[in-house]
Amino acid sequence: MLPDQTEILRRLLLAAFFGVLFGIERRHRKKPIGARTNVLIAIAAATLSIISAYGFTEAAELANSYYNFRSDPARLMVGMLTGIGFIGAGIIYKGPHGDVKGITTAAEVYLMAVIGIGAGLGLFRLVITTGLIGYIVLFCSEETMSGIREKMRSLRMPKDKEE
Repeated sequence: MLPDQTEILRRLLLAAFFGVLFGIERRHRKKPIGARTNVLIAIAAATLSIISAYGFTEAAELANSYYNFRSDPARLMVGMLTGIGFIGAGIIYKGPHGDVKGITTAAEVYLMAVIGIGAGLGLFRLVITTGLIGYIVLFCSEETMSGIREKMRSLRMPKDKEE
């Protein structure tokens, strides 16, 4: 049974919220994917999840009763994640000095699709938890990791002072 319009709106808005949140963070770091792209990915994933979870219920029941045929609504979501993986692969490139760039952005695009799928399926707690953890990792990653590395270096005892 298809959720009512208010529930669908809640799901789409949750996906859009995380799209905006992640997009602002990415734009702040001057990364190629901003809020609009993230919102589009998240709400597209949410919409496809709603269609996949609820749009084929009657057709699947009818096909099963007449033709002993079973459908798998999750196949739409798997196809979408494959497509998002293709987009993510296009984001990754080798920089002029041989360094690989875009991996974090590609992973973030994939996460947006997963968040959208979860929101579309109504898994609110999971989406909020995943979104917040992902945002914290993106927001804190460079500064925090640099700080942790420096702290670890300063804690090491020089070899000539060891007993």
